[in-house]
Amino acid sequence: MVVGANNMPLVAGMAEWRARIVYALLFLFPLFGASLDHWLSGIFAVIFLLSLICLFTRAPSPLFAEERWLLYLVAIYFATFLLSAFANGWTDIQTRYLGVEIRYLAAVPIYLMLRRFPDTVHWLLLGSLLAGVVLAAQAYCDVYVLNKIRAWGVYSPNLFGPFAALIAVWALVVWQANSKVLGRVAWLLPLVFLLALAAVVLSGSRGAYVGMIAMLVVWVLISLRHWQRPGAILLLLLSVIGAYYSVDNIKERVDKATSEIETYLSIDHLEAYDGVVIGNVHRLEIWRTAILIFKDAPVVGIGRGNYERVADEYVAKGLVHPMGAKAGHAHNAYLDVLASRGVIGFIVFMAMLLYPLYYFYSTRRLSPFSAMLGLTHIIGFMTFSVTDASTFIKGNFASLFLLYLIVFFSWHVSKVREAQK
Repeated sequence: MVVGANNMPLVAGMAEWRARIVYALLFLFPLFGASLDHWLSGIFAVIFLLSLICLFTRAPSPLFAEERWLLYLVAIYFATFLLSAFANGWTDIQTRYLGVEIRYLAAVPIYLMLRRFPDTVHWLLLGSLLAGVVLAAQAYCDVYVLNKIRAWGVYSPNLFGPFAALIAVWALVVWQANSKVLGRVAWLLPLVFLLALAAVVLSGSRGAYVGMIAMLVVWVLISLRHWQRPGAILLLLLSVIGAYYSVDNIKERVDKATSEIETYLSIDHLEAYDGVVIGNVHRLEIWRTAILIFKDAPVVGIGRGNYERVADEYVAKGLVHPMGAKAGHAHNAYLDVLASRGVIGFIVFMAMLLYPLYYFYSTRRLSPFSAMLGLTHIIGFMTFSVTDASTFIKGNFASLFLLYLIVFFSWHVSKVREAQK
């Protein structure tokens, strides 16, 4: 008993240092995510390793039912990758993609660890809002110093733009909630919003544009009072129209997308078309190819990473244009899941998104702030995924989705349970 008592300060000290390390990693996670190679994946991996240590050194506290459901879904989503891979024959391609897919399984021990720490959302949000400043500086450097056409960061506008859009909306959510989570720096939130918004514009990411509008609409409809909503929607509509006519980068990107879609729809038989197939014409042909693939493999799909190989067979049969096979994936997360994992994977994928979305929405009155963070996070990813599959199949994007979901969901559950007492 005496020995145990003497060890108590040591145990408490170790727990305190573990918490400090976790908070530091959460603060750093978003900071240079779009500026330094492997930053997001590297920190996610370190957090995962820490979670394994915690798992084997201390028994996790009991989970609430809603937490168990979320963890079941992310783990089963990983299982659908294994199912489709083994059903279609495991190859080196699946081994390569395993490093990304296993993040969904890693989310389970990470969740079990992070739910123990009460200030995770504070440090993650603080790092995120500071990252908005970093993204704006990176965008300025890319476009006005390095003379790039668009802000790329270390990867591409497809990650840079959506990440900036999420941060911009979260800045508004925190500001509107008048939360004490950020203390004295709360007055800087409108500036963070404007800086992150500038990064979104300079990225030229149309997915980020649409995703940001969708998140803002959700924020207006749920967070604002009834009499405030019409004015806010009108202001948002005028802002979108004003941005289109006053910002050359936005107008050019939107006009180009519209023109390319019109071109695609005007071609009767694209599989025999001998003209140039680029941009959204290319993307839409990839989508059509993915739909054909799904129809031929509806149950478990063709397996992750097999899109090009299978699409080449459709090209050889004259069913799709050769450019329909020139892609590593379907450039739409929903079609990509249908093609690679079939109906089974798609049902689990949608459940993984819609279950936490439903929980955030249905319990929003018990904790409006935490609910809105979760709602905008999921709505953003669901919207970005219409024009991009990277949101769930690339390591950095998957790390972003999972870590923010874990922190927002666990914090919201604790706030809801607190309110129900």
